[in-house]
Amino acid sequence: MRLPLSTALAAVAFGLTACAPAYEDGHLSRSINQQRVVRDTCLLNEANSLDDRSSAPEAIGRAASYACAAQNDRLIQLMATMDRSGEPQITDAVRKEAVVKATSYVINARAQAGGGR
Repeated sequence: MRLPLSTALAAVAFGLTACAPAYEDGHLSRSINQQRVVRDTCLLNEANSLDDRSSAPEAIGRAASYACAAQNDRLIQLMATMDRSGEPQITDAVRKEAVVKATSYVINARAQAGGGR
């Protein structure tokens, strides 16, 4: 059973907010937020450049996420700084979030272009 994109986004967001108390350090929070912007910018750029308008949005989202692996890994590293024991869960959640976010960029771009496929 496939979850709607909005449900998947909510689940990923909830999973990441469960880690929030570990980021009470202001400098670390700022670094995480800055790296998230860097990663998201990469995802947006890659999603736009990889979208052939015929492939499934999820396939483009996965490819964009893979292309932004270095930015994603840096985000994971920062998020896991306070609690290395939680790194596997953080890694899984951040990687899933990247695919969902890149997929949403593809869907939104197609809708704005009137292609809404």
